[in-house]
Amino acid sequence: MTRFATRFGAFEIDSLPGQCQVAVCHSFVVPEDHRGNGHGHHLKAEQEALLDHHHYDFAVCTVAAGNERQKRILEKSGWRHLANFRNRRSCETTELWCRGATPSTTEDSHHE
Repeated sequence: MTRFATRFGAFEIDSLPGQCQVAVCHSFVVPEDHRGNGHGHHLKAEQEALLDHHHYDFAVCTVAAGNERQKRILEKSGWRHLANFRNRRSCETTELWCRGATPSTTEDSHHE
């Protein structure tokens, strides 16, 4: 586990077990007293720079479906929504997001 922190927030990046080119981004947090000042966008930019620096080909993260601020940050950073699932632990909807390769339109598209 690799944790990165500033006084305005923190996040973690791990490699997906068995696939070191996929980053699992998690624990992204901006303390309540620092929200609404653009710190989330700055923190996401730091995360993006680290993903590029470490040459990850793909990254995934989850976000609570009701977390509109986090979803705006993800969208502005070029991440895209992949799927939703009912989270039995939180009893809420969780969304899976990604950055990197675009989805294949056909099975053979990656061979072109």
